[in-house]
Amino acid sequence: MLNGLDAAMARWEVRRLLSGPFDEAGARLSINAGAGGVDAMDWAEMMERMYLRWAEQQGFACKVVDRAAGDEAGIKSSEIEVQGRHAYGYLRGE
Repeated sequence: MLNGLDAAMARWEVRRLLSGPFDEAGARLSINAGAGGVDAMDWAEMMERMYLRWAEQQGFACKVVDRAAGDEAGIKSSEIEVQGRHAYGYLRGE
């Protein structure tokens, strides 16, 4: 009985966290290297790769809409469109 209560509580918490007016919609992520030169552009590329892999693992469809490569390494900026149920809800704090 206690396991069933824990599972019901976990489902309730997720529903509560994803109850905003736009939480069921898709999302668009913008990643910008900012100041910091090659290291910042390399970090931005790592972040892009991390979000793309996370979206795949969650079952979301994602597409890189815009991407500006760095001069030596990494990326200057990237814009990713994530489609799927509650994509915005999961990504709104990022």
